[in-house]
Amino acid sequence: MFSRCVLGVAAAVWACGTAGAQHAAQVIASGPLTTASSAVYLSPAEIDAFSGLPRETIYLDAFRERLDQVMARQETVGLAVAVLEHGEPVLVYVGGEEAAGSGRPIRRDTLFRAASVSKGMSATLLALLEHEGRLDLSQPVPNELLPLPRGQQANALQLLSMRTGLPSHAMDRQMEGGQNVSLLRQRLDTLRPACAPGECYTYQNVAYASLEVIAAQAAGLDFSTALRAYLFDRVGMHTATVGAAAMRASDSWARPHRRRDRDDDGNPLPGDPDTVYDSVPAAASVNVSIDDMIAWAQAQLGTSGLLPQSVLDRVHTPQGETPSQTRRLYRLSERIDNTWYALGWRVYDWNGQTLLTHSGYLSGYGAQIYMEPETGFAYVGLWNMDGDAPWWLFPTLMDLRMVDGPADWLDQLDED
Repeated sequence: MFSRCVLGVAAAVWACGTAGAQHAAQVIASGPLTTASSAVYLSPAEIDAFSGLPRETIYLDAFRERLDQVMARQETVGLAVAVLEHGEPVLVYVGGEEAAGSGRPIRRDTLFRAASVSKGMSATLLALLEHEGRLDLSQPVPNELLPLPRGQQANALQLLSMRTGLPSHAMDRQMEGGQNVSLLRQRLDTLRPACAPGECYTYQNVAYASLEVIAAQAAGLDFSTALRAYLFDRVGMHTATVGAAAMRASDSWARPHRRRDRDDDGNPLPGDPDTVYDSVPAAASVNVSIDDMIAWAQAQLGTSGLLPQSVLDRVHTPQGETPSQTRRLYRLSERIDNTWYALGWRVYDWNGQTLLTHSGYLSGYGAQIYMEPETGFAYVGLWNMDGDAPWWLFPTLMDLRMVDGPADWLDQLDED
């Protein structure tokens, strides 16, 4: 029920026409915003301002209907989604509540848990520190920081790309059982290796936490402060924070709603945001709003110009194939031909399109980002409930955007 659950549904799903922007803009003008949902579209003039951005946006209208379809489900509490074309947001959708029954609507600055989407942020921080000459990611991680079986060493690139040679999710169960992460990391050398460092892909959380020490030493700041100083402030993630305590201190934050916590009528009940994964902030502990995610996508697409291209190349370059991830895609195998892992990012070959992506799951929260840097397209999504439907929004969007797809993923979910 923690980040490892991304290997289930979450990993399987990352998981135009004539109705133009004038019609889309009227959606918001036709009545008052409600707690149920709201959408903000660019005006026709704003769309015209972006060179090459198509006036025809019927796929956004159709996608808005799918978003409303998800919001109508009983298990749905809060949802925030944005779509970018040519690096600019053409749809921002927020719906539902911070907590079921609270009457406090999800806003553009409402914080959600980013979960494993945090990994790409940590990787970019390390790449920025390398860009400034503060560290070298090709150097081995010291054994006292990351002890590996048989006395082997992995460098930071291998750690960031999940190629340490450790078995998948090494010591995650023990961490979820409440054991100290620093002590668990010192026991990694007692495990049976899956391969030699650099030779295979195995997903990690406890080992990934070694990056917090590396970043702190290079920046001369604690890890959370370094994220703020070197990354969040730089790219315009103005409300992003790290950890549950910081989340509670914000003006608007979404409570988690877990599948097991229901009232007598089956309606979701709010919980608290604390998780053992706060003990591995580099892997899973960032909090973000939808506006933070838009800024994050623009920085990674390169359209905002706020990150050096050499840093983007560093984190986006695949380090190796991830056949185990490809096998877990299930229904999406007809869309995705191959997968890789870069530095804190997954790379998908989606019917010939190269997409950078990562999903995140913490009990009661979900987060996703998909990007195509070549065109400036991006999708970002955040939600505060367990449930399968939000995970199928992105493949639905891709089918609608490419026109020739069936876009029936949510219908299939109901049939199941």
